[in-house]
Amino acid sequence: MKKNGGMTKASSRLYQDGPPTLTLPLEGGGMGGGGYVKGFFVGALLIGLVLTLGTLSATLALTEEETKRAEALIPLLDGEQEFWAIGEFVHIGPQALPVLAKALQHPTRRIRMNAIETMFMIKDKAAVPILNAVAANEQEIPAVREKALRVAVRLDPAHALPALQAMAKDPSETIRNAVVSESRFVKDKGVIDLLITLLADDSPSVADGAFRTLWSFTGRLVERQDFIQSTKEERVEWAKDWARWWAANGDRYQFAPDRSSGPPRS
Repeated sequence: MKKNGGMTKASSRLYQDGPPTLTLPLEGGGMGGGGYVKGFFVGALLIGLVLTLGTLSATLALTEEETKRAEALIPLLDGEQEFWAIGEFVHIGPQALPVLAKALQHPTRRIRMNAIETMFMIKDKAAVPILNAVAANEQEIPAVREKALRVAVRLDPAHALPALQAMAKDPSETIRNAVVSESRFVKDKGVIDLLITLLADDSPSVADGAFRTLWSFTGRLVERQDFIQSTKEERVEWAKDWARWWAANGDRYQFAPDRSSGPPRS
């Protein structure tokens, strides 16, 4: 389809009488309630995202009319036209990121998930700070946070370490498990330090995930270190053992090709 001021002719015809009004309720909705406090938090996060997007070149900005048309696509990210709406955003390209950032505030979970998926399909690293903000937002549901982290790591693994470090301290076990899983794609020695710390996690599953990622990087296997069946005291001692090994070997360590299978059970 031919472009029409940054949008397709199809979208121009669809919204020729002006875009529908999009109202974002601040109470209830797909994010699980929270009333005016939640509304204040969401507003503050949106301001942060807008400031982040200020780094985008002015030449990439949509016109006011194009922005309104793009915003009218947001509610269509959930429903029969969601694939078409995603395609329209991808057609617009990186210029759509400020509008997709707004979509991440929508109360409908599927709209937020599809906004993240669309950012991945656009494949512009300018989306990463937005995604990191969503991933670090403890008010957001775990499924959306996990997806935001996963896409941020895929788009820019070289700069994923600060987000992983911050989320490793999250009270949610689900999020900490996501951290050890996504760390597999980040070839940074700082990730080794982070994973060694997580070997002493309160959750055996997080510790086991950290060990498996460490094994995929280093090939190191220590007899009788079974993190799934371990106590907290054992995990703390084993983490100290790994820390001593890393202190002795870290300077000369080089990342090797990924191992295709997991470590054998101790």
